[in-house]
Amino acid sequence: MELEQIKGIGEATAKKLKKQKIASPSELLETFPAKYEDKRIAEFIDAQIGVEITLEGTIQADASVFFIRRRLTKLEFSLNISNVVFKVVIFNREFLASSLKQGNKVVISGKFTHNFGVFTASDVVLAKNFHEGIIPIYQVEGLSSKQFHNLVKSALPEYLNNVKEDLPDFIKQRNNLMDKKSFMKIVHLPKTREDTLTAAYRIKYREFLDFALMIEGYRKLNLRVFKTPKKYDITRVREFIGSLPFALSDDQKLATNEIFGDLKSGHPMNRLLQGEVGSGKTIVAILAILAVCTAGYQVAVMAPTEILAWQNHREIKHYLERLKIRAAVLTGSTGRQDRVSILERLQSGEIDVLVGTHALIQSDLDFHSLGLVVIDEHHRFGVKQRQILRRKGQTPDVLLMTATPIPRTLAITLFRDMEISTIRMLPRGRQPIETKIVEYQDLDQVFAFSKKEIDKGRQAYFIVPLISESDTRTQLSLEEFKKEIEHSCLGNYQIGYLHGRQKSQEKEDVLERFYQNEVQILVSTTVVEVGVNVPNATIMVILSANGFGLSQLHQLRGRIGRGFEKGYCYLVSDPNLDGPKRIEILEKETDGFQISLQDLRLRGPGEVFGDEQTGIMRFKMANLILDEEILKRALEDAKWVLEANDQLAKKLVHDAFQKIDSYILD
Repeated sequence: MELEQIKGIGEATAKKLKKQKIASPSELLETFPAKYEDKRIAEFIDAQIGVEITLEGTIQADASVFFIRRRLTKLEFSLNISNVVFKVVIFNREFLASSLKQGNKVVISGKFTHNFGVFTASDVVLAKNFHEGIIPIYQVEGLSSKQFHNLVKSALPEYLNNVKEDLPDFIKQRNNLMDKKSFMKIVHLPKTREDTLTAAYRIKYREFLDFALMIEGYRKLNLRVFKTPKKYDITRVREFIGSLPFALSDDQKLATNEIFGDLKSGHPMNRLLQGEVGSGKTIVAILAILAVCTAGYQVAVMAPTEILAWQNHREIKHYLERLKIRAAVLTGSTGRQDRVSILERLQSGEIDVLVGTHALIQSDLDFHSLGLVVIDEHHRFGVKQRQILRRKGQTPDVLLMTATPIPRTLAITLFRDMEISTIRMLPRGRQPIETKIVEYQDLDQVFAFSKKEIDKGRQAYFIVPLISESDTRTQLSLEEFKKEIEHSCLGNYQIGYLHGRQKSQEKEDVLERFYQNEVQILVSTTVVEVGVNVPNATIMVILSANGFGLSQLHQLRGRIGRGFEKGYCYLVSDPNLDGPKRIEILEKETDGFQISLQDLRLRGPGEVFGDEQTGIMRFKMANLILDEEILKRALEDAKWVLEANDQLAKKLVHDAFQKIDSYILD
């Protein structure tokens, strides 16, 4: 049976499906729901603040529509449930107004966010059109969940007649899993909540088993790799540490010792250095760079943005230039003549440390003797990009760095083949940043407070999610916000604008003026998330904050409070987006480890660290935090499967090892 033979799949729909790598009926049916919604009408007495609920009531008066800003409208009406009247608000549904008339019965889904007087709805439907039951929710780009479910229902009967088992019997018995045919039926057509739990368990277990098999396979491969231990000059390193204007923290000392132990080892270092924003990871990396250079090797330092590359180059030069360590920087905007000179000096060994962006992985770039690769914010690079840089040396040591820290036990699970070094301590004298969630309508108050801080000589960041207006996204753009801020009480100050489409020189000029306080307000996209250090900045305002991940918001917040003055962060909530409740943790929590853990709990590692390209498998339903017990079981079972003399087990291992080329936890 071909995809196009399924009822409801024409040429246009088939094209959309194939774009999502769904090219056959089996691939269609192996696309499982991301979650289930239990659409059942509850009693008003069961409602809780902040908890999703579905209620039925009668409209008291015709709905009204209010215009807030471009692409943002608010529809309001009063609802009566058992003589309790409250206001219902739903955003960007102005087209519903004609149906929401006094006396009509409606079913609303959503939550009471602050009190029982106002209900923020995610869905409103006339009672006569509402259908109760368990609804599978699919996430397939280009098709609504309902459309996709209808296609699945059309294809399911014939598929069930020919379904083949894909898990060995001993695995099903150990985990009390149902057979594939029964599973395929209930996963798409659940009748009870128990059905959804049973189906979800098998999906999560299978995702984790594939994950575990790939990790085990790569770990075995890593044990076969050897290198020449590096004989660095420990005396020069100790003299350098003694010359620093500050003492290393205990965490920094421990991380340094772990890295130096790897440098002396006969196996190449594969270590992740993780730490809080501003915790001092850079100086630890500089110590490793110095050691490798004293051993006669070169170092490559790769960063995801030109801003971070220049910041790293500035730091390395500041500390190591006096020790005759020769550093250069290479980015996509480096002039042709300068680039030719850098490549020649690199190949001859006249450059000890080359800092750069993706420009470091160009095919015509060759090192004389590459001994260490340092990759900053490593999850922003694809697996292939990291591999290309590593292959420019003979099994070089690799140090990956991230400011998105996670607890050690979870890090070991995620990066099982990698050693982990963690820096938790922050420099002395840092004050906690005060964080507050505000509504878009309260922006004038934020402007007024920012003005007071700027009048004291401080500086401010305003972060916008988009560069220009979008037909598909509702968030505020830099273009729109530029008009708004320039007509506010901040309009008389020097305002700089920064985004990824600017030329390198323009970006450098804006940042330099901000560094020098010639610009008091920097309006920027997230290009300042890493690599920008302005201790005088005390205000951070993030527009449409609930559209960002918690870890990214924490990173952005880390741009302020880097001096000795108190920092203030305002998270401006966008009613078009989900998640105002989700970001409330940032009002209370300043520990990056806890924030990252919560982010992983909510979004999964694929969203936090990047997708499969970055080396971490994107799970469709499984969650490393919430489903920890299932993960443990799968990790144990993977060892059994690797040793089993069973055809289905051998196929599982073969399929997992086939993916190792494109899935490497390096």
